Amino acid sequence: MPLKLVTGMMKSSGNEALLVMDSGSMNKIVLVTKQALLDMANPPRCDESRLQEYIGVFGEIASTKYDLGEIRPDGRVWITSNDVAKWRELH
Repeated sequence: MPLKLVTGMMKSSGNEALLVMDSGSMNKIVLVTKQALLDMANPPRCDESRLQEYIGVFGEIASTKYDLGEIRPDGRVWITSNDVAKWRELH
């Protein structure tokens, strides 16, 4: 079952973002790395406005990775710069 975006926010450190995604039975936490945020668009930025501008894309990437079973041992999906590059190739 695909994940559905609930909300997203920057961590207080400002170095990563977290997405809360609904899996149908519970919420899952998705981590968006700083480099993934920086690589999403130009000029590179790692802030709340960049996250909100591309939150749908990050949600799409997270859902795809979850469906493919690309889940870290701690149960979270991580979105990295490699994931952003793969998404760009497809779009």
